[in-house]
Parts: sequence; C-alpha cells; structure tokens
Amino acid sequence: MRSRRYLLTGVAAVYFGALVGLTFVPGSAADRQFWVWPFVAFVPVGILLVLILGRRRWWAAVAFSVLGSAWIEAAQTVWMPSGYAKLSDIGWATSGAIAGIIVTYVLTSAKLRAARAHEPHRIVAQGGRREIPQD
Repeated sequence: MRSRRYLLTGVAAVYFGALVGLTFVPGSAADRQFWVWPFVAFVPVGILLVLILGRRRWWAAVAFSVLGSAWIEAAQTVWMPSGYAKLSDIGWATSGAIAGIIVTYVLTSAKLRAARAHEPHRIVAQGGRREIPQD
C-alpha cells in the first residue's frame, strides 16, 4: 500500500511538472482560443489527486485543482505575452479536474462494491448463542 502511494506521488510529480512546463510554451493566437487543452490536461490531475488523497478528500482534490489552475494562469500573466492567460482557462481546467474526480470516484466505488460482494457474511454470536448475520 505504501509503495503504491509513493508510485502515485512520483507519477503525479512528473505529470504536474510537465503540465507546468507546457503552460509556458508559446503558441499561436488560434491555439489560445482552444478551450479543450485546459480541460483535457486537468482530467489526470483530478484522477491523481483522488488516488493520492483518497475518496473521502475529494473536496481537497477540487480545491488543489482550482489553486493549481489559478497559479498557472497567474504565472502566465507574469511571464507570457499579454493576453495569453485567460480566466476562462481556470474554469475549464477545474471542470476537467472535476470530471477526473467523478470518474475516479465512480470507478473506485464500483471496485469497493465488487470487493464487498465477494466477502462472506459475518456471523456474530450473542449471549444466548443465537447467531445474527451482519452485513
């Protein structure tokens, strides 16, 4: 379990670093109007954050996604040509991360339900020797 978390953390660090690096690659004006890039680029961010933080902390994955996309747009405002950063990219990136979070949450829920379906029922013996199945 611990080695899986280290592996996920390493993959996330590499992906987040590549994502930040790619945000500073200048493109043509036509490419900047393309909204799909922030959405698609942040779907893996949502997936990785839920896998690292856990299903119960999905809200933290959303918060980190918003902060990450806002940081990228703020950095583009400072270091890229004027008009390169857009507020709408924060919304599209957050939407992509939320899509990744939802997909991961649904798939992990299905996996947990399938694992529970194969577990034998627990039997608890009461004081009067009566057995009661526990689900």
